[in-house]
Amino acid sequence: MRKANLFSARNGFLLSLLAAPLLLQLVSCGKRADPAPKPPPPPPFQFLSAWGDKGDGPGKFGAPSAFATDSLGSVFFADPGAGFIDKFEAKGTPLLSFEDSRVRHATGIAVDSGGAIYLAEADRGSIFIFFPDGTFLRAMQSAPQRHFSGPLGITVDNQGNLFVPDPAGSRVAKFNDRGRLVKYLPAPADAAPDEKPSWVAASLDGSVFVAYFATGRIAKYSADGLFMTFWIAADNPAAQSHPIAGLAVGDGYVFTMSSVPPQIRVWTLDGQHKLDADLSEHLGEIAAPQIAVTPHSELLVFDPAAARIFWFRMNLNSKEQP
Repeated sequence: MRKANLFSARNGFLLSLLAAPLLLQLVSCGKRADPAPKPPPPPPFQFLSAWGDKGDGPGKFGAPSAFATDSLGSVFFADPGAGFIDKFEAKGTPLLSFEDSRVRHATGIAVDSGGAIYLAEADRGSIFIFFPDGTFLRAMQSAPQRHFSGPLGITVDNQGNLFVPDPAGSRVAKFNDRGRLVKYLPAPADAAPDEKPSWVAASLDGSVFVAYFATGRIAKYSADGLFMTFWIAADNPAAQSHPIAGLAVGDGYVFTMSSVPPQIRVWTLDGQHKLDADLSEHLGEIAAPQIAVTPHSELLVFDPAAARIFWFRMNLNSKEQP
């Protein structure tokens, strides 16, 4: 009887040893693991870096007045202070610098799909065109900009048409790829007397967008130059004399920039407001910012007074963005 009890006890001990891992496995299977926390969504404008140095000579800035990007994402500057036109990569690597005595006070710059560079001089009403390597091509006349100073936001569309704001005439001139005046874009029917066009940008589908300083209005035109619609891009246009400091189109959106505070406002191409982003953390105080968008979903903010570029990656089309 004693042997039987010892045998059964030994068997029970062995069974318990064998069953222990199974019980642990069952307990672990019945226990739910907590899901890993999701990383926060990327900001709509992710700061990458800032660059730009004042100085003399190629690759340095004297008093840059305007900038633009091309179809490859390179950045071009009109710098009458240093006497150069400069080309950089978006991250700040110098690519090209050239000067031309014909250009005395460039106030606007644009680059077409073939890489040709257009420089505007507002006070003389002149446009100077250069080959991509900086070789002079030709000059053309636009409307004289009487009593106008500051940057002139010219643009070239995919067909080679050049659009030049004419603040003195409260209109935008359209020139074809041969430099011939085609038409003036009509001002909105209810345009105020002080509503002067300051910036113009074109989208890939040929639509043209015109920004007006005094009223904070964005007007949209068809590829044929017909007025389509407008919207107000400033919350309180009466609060400041120049609510729109910059305009850009890219990635299927329209971007406007205000300076106090430095804020980007994003719109769909038909004028639906998407979001606002305050960039004060990176820009600080910036008096007259200009903006451009590259084909690589990058936003560039230009501070002419400091001769600095602020480089952001855009995450507007991320599924995690509202």
